[in-house]
Amino acid sequence: MIEQTAKSYEEAERLLSEVPKFTSKNPLEATKEFYAFVQNEIKEEQLGRIIHVAGTNGKGSVCAFLQQIFLESGYHVGMFTSPHLITTRERFQVDAKMISEELFVEAFNWLAFRLKEYKTVKADYIPTYFERLFFMGMYVFAKAGVEVTVLETGLGGRLDTTNVIQNPTFCVITEIGLDHMTYLGDTIEQIASEKAGIIKPGVPVVFLERKREVSDIFRKKASECCAKYHVVSKNAYKINEIKKKYIDFSVVSRYYDYGSFVLHTAALYQVENAALAIKACEALMRECGFANLAVKAGIEKMQWPGRMEEVIPGVYIDGAHNEDGIEAFVYSMQNAVDLDSCMLIFSAVGDKQYDQMIEQLCSLTMVREFVLTHIPNERGAQLDKLAERFRAYTDKNIRLFEAIEDAVSYCMEQRKRVDCEIYVVGSLYLAGAVRRFLDTSGGLE
Repeated sequence: MIEQTAKSYEEAERLLSEVPKFTSKNPLEATKEFYAFVQNEIKEEQLGRIIHVAGTNGKGSVCAFLQQIFLESGYHVGMFTSPHLITTRERFQVDAKMISEELFVEAFNWLAFRLKEYKTVKADYIPTYFERLFFMGMYVFAKAGVEVTVLETGLGGRLDTTNVIQNPTFCVITEIGLDHMTYLGDTIEQIASEKAGIIKPGVPVVFLERKREVSDIFRKKASECCAKYHVVSKNAYKINEIKKKYIDFSVVSRYYDYGSFVLHTAALYQVENAALAIKACEALMRECGFANLAVKAGIEKMQWPGRMEEVIPGVYIDGAHNEDGIEAFVYSMQNAVDLDSCMLIFSAVGDKQYDQMIEQLCSLTMVREFVLTHIPNERGAQLDKLAERFRAYTDKNIRLFEAIEDAVSYCMEQRKRVDCEIYVVGSLYLAGAVRRFLDTSGGLE
């Protein structure tokens, strides 16, 4: 592959989309070598204090909570997350705003020039799509002169591209579930061990106490690294009130009196993510030199697309795309959403364990009709296979639409006849596609 520069944002995105044709995942050592090469120009210290976040579900939300807290506290903040819903620029945020097309192209071309130079050092190194985005993020945040970088891992931890960073200030590990098993392992313990790989000597870490076999792995790794650890259990927070548009909760703290928090969402799983961010901030204030973080304001002002998000009145999208994520979605529907009737749009990628996801969704008594659609690439699960699994668990009406746009249009038309809400779940790609369609179509109203 010959490295090319781009004249426009559209060209940069197109060139990035072609990268998987030319490369596969590189050994972390190869990524570290290129990381050291660009350190001649962009040093890790220019990223400010780095908060490294790993996990299966909730990573993006925890990153967003932390970003908002730092922003409310007066810090200049960079945040790198994945994947995106509509535009690749969403992955790079400076002070809670995604970067401009011009800066994206500038970062893309900077990387292209550096890779051309690196060919004289190591001719066979071709970075993956995710590696390129990570290095572009380094450039963006260094140029912006951020004081804090909130850095989300990709698939794993130990061998994740982001784990080339050498001196994080703090680590956070969110909920661990069975996902990306081809890359991370077949058991929850194997996956947890991979995620634990972000824990570094002497760097404090906070993690969930949900599955004992998982938290024991984190405790052991932290002890081996002489890293102080903090645990968030179910007893660390209490839900006081649940309404359709908000959740009132409180946390247990020996050090701070926050009163109650209000999350403007029906997603109950966000309480746990918020509790993780709160515990992380308490440790950052006591152990890492941060002063007077605006925890309450940051938690209550945070907004994160695709998490039980009401994109237009009565239409919600949720990015749950694995068994644990769907379990959290179903729990929220059963406990935080008060309705008698809704329609549910679903699709999934073929390499997910979607049978268990479907079984859980079919337990939702308020769903009057399941509308299935297809993710338009080779990874998308086949419609007939999805329908077969739904029919194994429910006798409710099932509609099939090859095109996502047709599925949404059908539901919107039905909604004119029957008073019901629409929920979209099963894939982040699906969530992004529906959001994009509704944006461009004016909500079909």
